[in-house]
Amino acid sequence: MLLDCYNRAIDYLRISITDRCNLRCIYCMPEGVVVRKAASEILSFEEILRVVKICTTIGVSKIKVSGGEPLIRKGCCKLLESLIRLPKIQEVSLTTNGLLVKQYIKELKEAGLKRMNISIDTLDAQKFRYIAGCGELPDVLRGIDAAIENGFFVKLNVVMMKGVNDNEITEFAQFARKKKLIVRFIELMPVVDSRLLNRDFYLSCEVVKKRLKSLGSLKPIHAKSFGNGPAQYFEIENHSCVVGFISSISCKFCSSCNRIRLTSTGMLMPCLASSDGFNLKDPLRQNKEEDVLALLNKAILAKPPEHDFVLSFPRQYLMSQIGG
Repeated sequence: MLLDCYNRAIDYLRISITDRCNLRCIYCMPEGVVVRKAASEILSFEEILRVVKICTTIGVSKIKVSGGEPLIRKGCCKLLESLIRLPKIQEVSLTTNGLLVKQYIKELKEAGLKRMNISIDTLDAQKFRYIAGCGELPDVLRGIDAAIENGFFVKLNVVMMKGVNDNEITEFAQFARKKKLIVRFIELMPVVDSRLLNRDFYLSCEVVKKRLKSLGSLKPIHAKSFGNGPAQYFEIENHSCVVGFISSISCKFCSSCNRIRLTSTGMLMPCLASSDGFNLKDPLRQNKEEDVLALLNKAILAKPPEHDFVLSFPRQYLMSQIGG
């Protein structure tokens, strides 16, 4: 397994398979910000599989497929099946906004997928339209139910925003308890030039924890089975509920970072906050796999000691392009 310059073992690749989405969330892909890439600029599934196979030679064993919204790309389930069947890949998971989960649940199950992260920032239908820009909350809720009913391990991702959805913190915990799933609260990250980057909208995970204590004390849980990312997990005592916190801004988790990210256009990003990456698409299309491997090594050695997210400095890449 390859170590970076800070002795972190890199075994996890996050892949954005499309820059497109069927939502326009105000903190991610608001209308007027997104510039769609031509189909020729997007990696084919065959190219993605080639990258993953090369990554396995240096120790990558875990894959997360995301977007944009991965399920809007035709053949997503077939790609997942191909990734799952790779002999050196131990785990494949999917991050989705849930709108199309019910439609594709049979194909996802047949592909062998077992884990799914579903993004949902509110349980209020009117607020959903404000945050997401389009789409309907009931479709997401039906997707969540379909995933649970079909035996998937489901985690909900909730981006917290002061004055927008912070009045739903305990409601989400109650929802997670009822559905017997895990809810993760995520700090707002400055990935798009939006008024929501204003510090007035930022809410730290510590504030979320304090509000959840009204339901019961939080007991730390150290369980690898919950996932491979940066979340810290707690059980709300006497509540039968597990919650996670991704404190991207308030408490950097970089010392244990085990990830690299592949954009839909073939850029390998050493860090979610990277301003630029390593172009794998050109050597892939020139059939120079030795050059792809060399760039993989360079990217891992280029991982910074910690990210440089600040609330006043939006990034060059959208989250949908990085596969965050």
